[in-house]
Amino acid sequence: MTLGEAGRSERQALVNRILASPQFAHAYSLRRILEYLVKRTEESAEGPPKEYHIHVEAIGRPESFDPKADPIIRVSIASIRERLKTYFENEGHDERLRLSIPKGQYRAVFEAAGQASLRAPLPGGIRERFWAPYFNSSSPNILVYTEVLFFRDDKGNYVRNIFVNDRASGANELPGRGLPVDPAALRPSFHFVPAGEMHSLLLIQRAFNELRLPLDIRNSRFFSWQEMEGANLILLGSSRTNPFLHSLQGTEPFLITEDSIVNTAPKPGEPGVCRGRHFFEGELERGIEYALLTRRPGIQPGSSITLIAGNHGRAIEGAGQFLAREDRLSTLFDAMGLAPQQPVPAHFQALLRVDLIDYVEEVVHVELVSLRVVA
Repeated sequence: MTLGEAGRSERQALVNRILASPQFAHAYSLRRILEYLVKRTEESAEGPPKEYHIHVEAIGRPESFDPKADPIIRVSIASIRERLKTYFENEGHDERLRLSIPKGQYRAVFEAAGQASLRAPLPGGIRERFWAPYFNSSSPNILVYTEVLFFRDDKGNYVRNIFVNDRASGANELPGRGLPVDPAALRPSFHFVPAGEMHSLLLIQRAFNELRLPLDIRNSRFFSWQEMEGANLILLGSSRTNPFLHSLQGTEPFLITEDSIVNTAPKPGEPGVCRGRHFFEGELERGIEYALLTRRPGIQPGSSITLIAGNHGRAIEGAGQFLAREDRLSTLFDAMGLAPQQPVPAHFQALLRVDLIDYVEEVVHVELVSLRVVA
């Protein structure tokens, strides 16, 4: 097949599949930039856009901004290239077309795959191996997410402090946290789920659907210890908001506290405490958060628990992206020294670093930074 034989509809169908993949499904600004570059390539005779035009026309920056002081496009394009590479190495390895953004250029390039350019897929069964305990048909698979506690008044105002999560006494704590509110006028409200946590939930649910595994989704406020009996669990949230996650941490090498992840026995070169931090690179806001992935035996013999914890919703989203991508899971397997088809240890912890950009705190990169296999 030559590129000329591939019509616009085929190219657009490829773009649609890429945008629906785990690499781009929840990366909203990256999606907009990629769609803009494809449209510009398909419809404009003016040549590749300048960085300024991508800022203004693709992601809606004001016309007065200075590209030299705000490197969001350069950071975003690098992430798009990485995600396109991952797509074609995984679920897209059989695509007849390839889409790329050449280095040093801001344009979308479609090429016929050709036999020589096809990359072999990663070894099969990577996700199946990770989720192997959840294939036990005699045990239900249950994912438990969290709603965060807000307080509201009669005028439609909602207030929250991330360290206040007790509905009984929380309103009285708010003034001490610096919020100028009248506790007597407030009532607890559980109408909000962290966006990053929900994105992680959707990625995990999608993976289970593709693996043809049942998964029951439950709210931690309406879940009980009794319902856990014999179940394979996936718990999302933080130790502040998910009481089951908090209680099931045990005496692990890594522990999540209300504002950090503590390394109880750091190896040489490892920090004892990991806290998220935010900073500016020129005018671009950037962030680094951490997520903790724990797999441990369940409460009943033969069951398993996976805890996906973080003190920031986007950290939990990053962990979900890590689990959705076979190339990322393969780095976990490599760090464990697993031979092909060797089962994943029943008890381990993985500390993940999640890089964020812009005021929307979009996840642009996730990597494994430390691992513990618990005997």
